[in-house]
Amino acid sequence: MTMSDGMLFDRQSLPLEGRPVAGQAGRSRQKLLVASRELEVGRAAEHLVCADLLLGGWSAYPTAQGMAYDLAVDTVGRVIRVQVKATYYPRHPQPTMRANPAYFFSIKRAGRGGHCIYREDEFDLYAFVALDRRIIAYFAKVELPSQLVTLRIPGGTYGPGGKGERDFAGATFARALATMDELAAARARRAA
Repeated sequence: MTMSDGMLFDRQSLPLEGRPVAGQAGRSRQKLLVASRELEVGRAAEHLVCADLLLGGWSAYPTAQGMAYDLAVDTVGRVIRVQVKATYYPRHPQPTMRANPAYFFSIKRAGRGGHCIYREDEFDLYAFVALDRRIIAYFAKVELPSQLVTLRIPGGTYGPGGKGERDFAGATFARALATMDELAAARARRAA
């Protein structure tokens, strides 16, 4: 497998399910540390994004639990705060209709059940992770106006998309960073 396939890792090399650990008498038992599935998936996605950034030449660091953002990226002179969102697999937007599946990410709410709402100044970029394919798309927070972002499955056939539909292709960290800077400069020009 190569990086040109659009995947960071071999699909089989990083299992999504925990495997039982062999016990003392040859019996199987579950892991001693029990964490929620959501927390494990979130951490896996954060580590994938951190690895992607590090392998891309960026200085990326995970933050502590409970922070408003998941990763900090040092871009020489400033720190970019990254919020990571993950999903297991694509879904059908309306199962009763004939529509292509896609990856859906809720971006305005946080926490289990979406009880918390993000403030405007809590982070700078989103990193959307499709765990089944181990692919990542980066977008500046200011370029996503809706509550829900839809990312098309790479290689899928789709018609014209709405304002919330995006593609993984070309959604790099460098592009998101440049978009964030362009939109901030445009806002500053309008304010002046």
